[in-house]
Amino acid sequence: MKRMPFPHHIKGFTLIEVMVVIVIISIVASLIVLNVDGLDQRKAMQAREMLLLDLKQINREANDQSRIYALDIQNATDVAQAQYGIVEYIPIKQNTQQPGRMIENTPWKAVPEFQKRTLPDQVSVSVQTENHQFKSANNAELLGNNAPKLIWFGNGEAKPATIQMYYQQKPVGDVIRVDYLGKVDEEK
Repeated sequence: MKRMPFPHHIKGFTLIEVMVVIVIISIVASLIVLNVDGLDQRKAMQAREMLLLDLKQINREANDQSRIYALDIQNATDVAQAQYGIVEYIPIKQNTQQPGRMIENTPWKAVPEFQKRTLPDQVSVSVQTENHQFKSANNAELLGNNAPKLIWFGNGEAKPATIQMYYQQKPVGDVIRVDYLGKVDEEK
């Protein structure tokens, strides 16, 4: 049997060249996957910074306008992302024409000038109230267990609390603390 000479003009890839290309493609793919997760983490940090700015604004406006404001947080559900907004305390009015019948059923009303902020996917906020004894304060609607956890009273005081933002149930940034004077700080 006569062998045919192998033409030198036919070229192809060696096994090493193919392996190098596969390694490069896998490195690029892993960087893309990590960057997508990093993008969501950056969105969570941006949401945290926006919350910090909003807390400072609420404190200023409550004091400037002598109004009682509170942070209203709605946790995420299966069909909705987590949100937060501002509510104002407006005492319940009794109907004088029909005693015993209330006109309004809740003293907390949404502040229309502040649009609710929607948090990114898998981002949540936890607010923990700190103990503080307010002198001559006895309003259960403001200080009781059913009251919002974070309230600015409009006289320069606030219901002290700590706030932590989470992304995929992992803390995002440092704890945010609101003291009884309404000052907003980041714990380091």
